[in-house]
Amino acid sequence: MIAALGAVSSFAAVDWRPGLRVVVEKSGFNHRAIVVKVEPTRCFVAYEGADETYDEWVELSRVRPVRVSEHTAPETTETEAPADVAPTEAAVTPVPEPLPRGLELPRPARGATVGEAWLERLPRTDQNTPVRFNTAMLPLAQFNFKGVAGIPTSRPPLRTALLYSAGRVRGFAAIEDGVVLYTRDEQQGFIAGDKLDLASLGGFVPEFVVATDFDNNGETDLIVSGGPMVQVFYGTAAGNFLPTAAAYRATAPVRGLAAGRFFTGALASGVAIIEGFDTFRLLRIAHSGVTEAGDPYQVRFDRITRIAAGDFDGDGFTDLAITTEHKGRSTGAWMYFNQRGVTKPFLWPVGGRDDFARDLLVADLDRDGRDDLILTDNDAEHGERVRVVYGSAGRAGWEDPWDLISLEYGLGLGTASITVGDFNRDGRLDIGISGRNGLRIYPGADYRRIARNPVAPRLTAGGDFPEQRVFLAGDFDGDGGTDLLGYTPAFATGYNLVYNATPSTVEGVHVPSPVHRRAPIQAGSTVAKIAASTATAATDVPQVRYLASRAEPYGQWRYRIVVEVVVLGDSVIEAIDATCQYDAADQPLQVVPAISRRMNDQQWSVEIVLPRGRLYEFRIAARDDRGKVSEPLRVAVNP
Repeated sequence: MIAALGAVSSFAAVDWRPGLRVVVEKSGFNHRAIVVKVEPTRCFVAYEGADETYDEWVELSRVRPVRVSEHTAPETTETEAPADVAPTEAAVTPVPEPLPRGLELPRPARGATVGEAWLERLPRTDQNTPVRFNTAMLPLAQFNFKGVAGIPTSRPPLRTALLYSAGRVRGFAAIEDGVVLYTRDEQQGFIAGDKLDLASLGGFVPEFVVATDFDNNGETDLIVSGGPMVQVFYGTAAGNFLPTAAAYRATAPVRGLAAGRFFTGALASGVAIIEGFDTFRLLRIAHSGVTEAGDPYQVRFDRITRIAAGDFDGDGFTDLAITTEHKGRSTGAWMYFNQRGVTKPFLWPVGGRDDFARDLLVADLDRDGRDDLILTDNDAEHGERVRVVYGSAGRAGWEDPWDLISLEYGLGLGTASITVGDFNRDGRLDIGISGRNGLRIYPGADYRRIARNPVAPRLTAGGDFPEQRVFLAGDFDGDGGTDLLGYTPAFATGYNLVYNATPSTVEGVHVPSPVHRRAPIQAGSTVAKIAASTATAATDVPQVRYLASRAEPYGQWRYRIVVEVVVLGDSVIEAIDATCQYDAADQPLQVVPAISRRMNDQQWSVEIVLPRGRLYEFRIAARDDRGKVSEPLRVAVNP
């Protein structure tokens, strides 16, 4: 009785409020959580981090506040932006942390079809002035069930992967009791079919499944690993999966997989695996078996936590993104360059960021031909974070700054998966983060501009979007919209399939002009003559300025000529149109189109391969999203 009275007096003195970080005693263990609702004798908590379980009501006698450093937002009448860095630890008296202003992001009203998106920060002349954002009105993603309420399953999936056939979604593979293959069904969307024959794994339980197309025949192939075993299953048009003649057996358990084009020649595709704790290795894939390719690579840290593959530098060969830990602390994400499939392809790592990546996804968000990397973080003290780093040409590595598009407190995201797709059907890629609190979407505005404040998807019939995890995004019904497949852990209802029902045109959409940063003037490695236009340039059209040019030997008789330009203006540049003319012996003047590539927000490169010993004259013009075309820039290059 005395102990009970003491417990009442201790928790009654606490200022219970939503957003308070607490520790809940449950089954003899302590679990981190955040208070969501409060009643006189109990509170509703959301568990977070590695302790995440189902959210629930708990008695106040089982809850105690977490002793954390004080972090309060400055008093202002403006809505504060999420901070770029986590709050620093300070030697102050620990107090219960209130719900920070970082949560006070604009959220669209229920039933709205458009929502306000925070884009890049507006420049400030004084550090004491509130942070303001360039804002856009973007369409919201809407979905419906089409009569499909749920797809039953035997147990929660460990991993999932979409299966394609001739460019259409055929089904998906899920690690449940073995690897179950789900096929399309007109009534239920998908139904459970056969299982993969995993006899070649030697009795080890499957832990990872990755989908790719090794032989480029339009049919999805599967990579499955369990314990130290790795096996590849080639997909056929009939829907069957045929294993290679021999699986690969690693020297330690395989802790991650990534597929890509790592080599030159006929067997260019391969698999990168995390072998043990601090080593990764490349494997060659053929119908005759899965074999190792060269020596393993060892990192200088204790543990590799994640691995992802993508062509981050745009050279046509797959690079690797690896996140690491040392002595229990994150040591960042690192890119290992693939040097065009030579004997020792991965020469050196670049990058590094002190962020723990709970999940990784590779996608070409800015559609510049180079893959980008999306990382998520879930930390009790530093909040929920989503970070994007863009691929860069050459050997400079990922581009800086790493764009922190989200930093929020008290949400308990608990990242389960990352998806990328055009969820609101506006022609731009969006980022979807799913976790314990369902799905949140960060809409894309235009080139490298993504909303900082996420929005929740809507159901056209009303009500809340189903709480799901392990999302897969794809066009399941062939209407061009990105649909979603997820698993609902609560009450074991199985998979839910929701179809995209967002209108193709929505009233009230507005994307403002970006806040530009001027690119620096560069020096060229060739002799270039710039022909200035005599016409007076209009103020509302983009302007093309020369930056640099270079000529690289391309075989014995030809040059690869590259011209770099910067496009200035207040609009979003959609494309660069470029041609090159040169004199050919005994032939009239030759005019050929040149290839243009976006390098960053304003900088573009124009390149072409032509015979040596000529004078090359480029004509370069820019087109923006308003249909305006710049005056052509004329650049004569003499290597």
